[in-house]
Amino acid sequence: MKLLIYGFGPYKEHKNNITTDIIKKLKDRQNLTKIILPVTFNKTIFLDEIKRHKPSIILGMGQHPRAKKIRIERKSINQKRYSKEDEIKQISKYGPEKHLVNLKLKKDDLSRITYNAGDYVCNYSMYIITEFCKVKGLKFAFIHIPKRYDLKQSIRFIETKIDEIAQTI
Repeated sequence: MKLLIYGFGPYKEHKNNITTDIIKKLKDRQNLTKIILPVTFNKTIFLDEIKRHKPSIILGMGQHPRAKKIRIERKSINQKRYSKEDEIKQISKYGPEKHLVNLKLKKDDLSRITYNAGDYVCNYSMYIITEFCKVKGLKFAFIHIPKRYDLKQSIRFIETKIDEIAQTI
């Protein structure tokens, strides 16, 4: 098993992204690659990192500005927009309306399963990466961490998800 876990850097008015802090504090493990991606609608940036590191499993993390509980996302949709005022656009002109992740992480007391990753860059990365993983036979899951969530608790949660992934493969 070779796991790639990614989070995002700062964006818009958010000078700090909790996923950056989680990535930096996760313990180093054999066959674990940790990267921080820019918050951008750029398919090439996401896929080039995957191609460079050649993982068999990918775990994405994004910051959710309003959530209270950790969200284990199951579905991405074929839409994007930079802000709520912008017109919604398709990610892929000929792509399906939605993609479901193929790595089903379990929920616990700290988390819930959701089917709405929004229409910003987290959803965009999910859509692009899920499509790529289907073609390449890779496993993929995505988690939204609330912006104001306790950092130590969120790190422990992600560590348990890494252990869960290792046990299922």
